[in-house]
Amino acid sequence: MVNTRRNGHPNGQDTPDFEAMIANALVNVPPNLSAELTTRIIDNIRNGDDSSNGHGNSGGAPPTGMHVWIERFTKLKPLSFQSAATPTEAEDWITHMEKLFKVLGCADEFKTQLATFKLEGDALSWLKAYLLAKGENFADTCTWNTFRDIFYKQYFPFSEQQRYKREYEAIY
Repeated sequence: MVNTRRNGHPNGQDTPDFEAMIANALVNVPPNLSAELTTRIIDNIRNGDDSSNGHGNSGGAPPTGMHVWIERFTKLKPLSFQSAATPTEAEDWITHMEKLFKVLGCADEFKTQLATFKLEGDALSWLKAYLLAKGENFADTCTWNTFRDIFYKQYFPFSEQQRYKREYEAIY
């Protein structure tokens, strides 16, 4: 019998021993195929790839469905954005989003949708009004660079950017 629990987990809970479970399941598979399958399955579990449910992708390819991106994105606990008391708060939020996109390896086509998913309150109202003025198709075709530009125009105007630039240049 294979032990499917590990004792002494750092948070005091027992966790499944996936490697032992996989080894037990692959007992009757030819040895050369067994090693390859075991490696692939363990890598997929470690990387959070759930190809077996039809939602993920095999081979470590980035996901193509928005629902998979939303799931991975929300696991990183992205900050919401409602409004900015200062322009630097807006810049900090964009920087935060870009760090998450980099960690996720997120394709450009999903970045705007993921970021706007975290807009709330005044920022969400602003976005709705902007999209209404631009037309229905704009939301589907808006790239991350375009979104970032219109976001900065709203929350970090060019005049403020120039003022900050002058202040920082005076310091150096």
